[in-house]
Amino acid sequence: MNIKIKLSALILAMPMLTLAKPSSDIDQHERIVVTGTRTAKLLSDSAVLVDVIDGETIAKISQGTLAQALNYIPGVVVKRSVKDGYNIQMQGFDGDHVLILIDGQPVISPTGSSADLDQIPASNIAQIEVIRGAASVMYGSSAMGGVINIITKNTDGPALKFDYDISQYQGNTRDDGDLNHTIKIHAVESFSGWRTQLSALLIDDQGYDYDSETVSQDAASVEKKFITLTANKAHQAFSTNIKYQWLSETKLRDSSVIPGQSEVIYYKTDVDQQQIDLGLKSSSNPKAPWQLNARYITHQETSGQSNSIRDTNIIMSEINGQKVFQFSDVELVTGGVIHADKLDQDKPKQGIIEINNENRASVEAFVQGNWLKSDYQVLAGMRSQYDSDFGWHSALRLSIMTNFTLGKGELQWRAGIGQSYRVPNLKERFYVFDHSALGYMVLGNKDLAPETAESISSSLTFNTSIADNFADLRSDISVHYSKTKDLVDSVIDLEQSADTGLSIYQYQNISEAKIHGIDISTQLNFSQWKTQFNYSYLTSQDENNERLLSRPRHQVKFNINYHIDAYDIELIAYAVYQAGEAVSKSYQGVEKNEYTTVNALLNQTLTEKLSWRISVDNIFDEHKSPSTNSQNLFDARPVSSRTISAGISYQF
Repeated sequence: MNIKIKLSALILAMPMLTLAKPSSDIDQHERIVVTGTRTAKLLSDSAVLVDVIDGETIAKISQGTLAQALNYIPGVVVKRSVKDGYNIQMQGFDGDHVLILIDGQPVISPTGSSADLDQIPASNIAQIEVIRGAASVMYGSSAMGGVINIITKNTDGPALKFDYDISQYQGNTRDDGDLNHTIKIHAVESFSGWRTQLSALLIDDQGYDYDSETVSQDAASVEKKFITLTANKAHQAFSTNIKYQWLSETKLRDSSVIPGQSEVIYYKTDVDQQQIDLGLKSSSNPKAPWQLNARYITHQETSGQSNSIRDTNIIMSEINGQKVFQFSDVELVTGGVIHADKLDQDKPKQGIIEINNENRASVEAFVQGNWLKSDYQVLAGMRSQYDSDFGWHSALRLSIMTNFTLGKGELQWRAGIGQSYRVPNLKERFYVFDHSALGYMVLGNKDLAPETAESISSSLTFNTSIADNFADLRSDISVHYSKTKDLVDSVIDLEQSADTGLSIYQYQNISEAKIHGIDISTQLNFSQWKTQFNYSYLTSQDENNERLLSRPRHQVKFNINYHIDAYDIELIAYAVYQAGEAVSKSYQGVEKNEYTTVNALLNQTLTEKLSWRISVDNIFDEHKSPSTNSQNLFDARPVSSRTISAGISYQF
């Protein structure tokens, strides 16, 4: 059944959506969200299902960065990779298909790859909003798998906050006494009507090693400096926002020795990235707001083994804008994006130019209408893109939402159907990831074609109060189905792998794939404690009925929070279980295809200004076996370590 037939079926079903009206007796602890429709809405009024995690919880579970917070969110797969980054998946789509936003603006890794989660400080987050599933019509090419929107706090008056965390890897430290340090500074002050904000994140991570007798190191030592300086001012008809960001990153990892010599070969990465943003936003007419944003990024990276260093230079520029029109019962959002980037890569010591001034440009336009009725909503949109290398692409999507009264509770049904597309980025087409020291390489493929998908989803959300309003219950169940064409994925090249003794991956188009699954979530809130349980099932197959790699079939997330009022202490424990990844035929066997990580933490507020915390991550020290590469065994567990952390926060 093609997408046009499915759209027609949904349209014909719309008269059935007026069967019941929402109950007004339910206290849903409402939040304002913007990600579902690109405009501010009550969570219960969003035509698209949005998961929300509040900033207070984020601050408690995160020791500085976003990775820990995402492991707390239903249906989001987060796993640290062997190259010291994080892989994100939602509904079977990897990080290249998941768009991360800050206040609605993309967090763009200039190579086009998924954003480094360590770049995003968690100290100034008001809430995180997550859309699982296709969102290309609203957010463009990078949102085939979903959107993660990080909403930052907006402090009106002067503020200064300092956070410090110290941690140690247990049993896996490179040297006795190695300690890791994370420092966060957030300051707000006004000068001549300009609200100025400084955010700084400093990370000093010593890395860890499972076997001190070997030269190779399992996790690199990392030094990161991330500084953001923002200034905004409200004028009579509009407001101005100027932002400067600077990222400096150094990673070092010993990998091997030259045979017959004592010289150690190490893998290194040095990154210097600078970004300037300029934003204009209307303030005179709240019923018809507009905004315009411009961005320029330069990214310089030196990476590779010490005897084979590559230099990469990337430049990216973008202008995007949005205008909202309000009618009696219709909200219309229109906008567009102009984007350009350029990539150069060479080996200066060998005098080899690997990528010479490869560039691309694109122009996009979108329109979206939201029909708001007392008992149902309809959200319909269209997006078109012209790419300098791949020509025209477009996508349509229709979403609907209606409310029912069920006893003392409220039941919401949402459904969506539509198309999505994605143009291969420069990284996938040209970039060379040489991680021979880690046992693998990833090669670009200049012959990649754009990928498209048709998807359908449906969800039910139930909210109620139980035991005479003693507790609040929220339950969600959602199903999703996507049929993709020319899905871009990294596929192992068996012939090259056999010749080199490494795992050689290359980006390739999978001519056809089907991805479908179910997500179930239940949250129960009492006055002093709350608990949440989430289960996700996923299956994905290509045209030969072979399962797609690196996608766990089962995921369970469980967390429990307990607050001790007398001492203002909050105890949090959460666990993640994943199992059932497909195993490539290139492996000789399976070491482990399931794992569970358990984390626990304690936070205490001592005064209005001072708080402290202690946590244990990965309590049972689940991690990838260091011998799997040499034995050519599959191990689904992440590169991780048991970690004990302690920290303080002081609000001046």
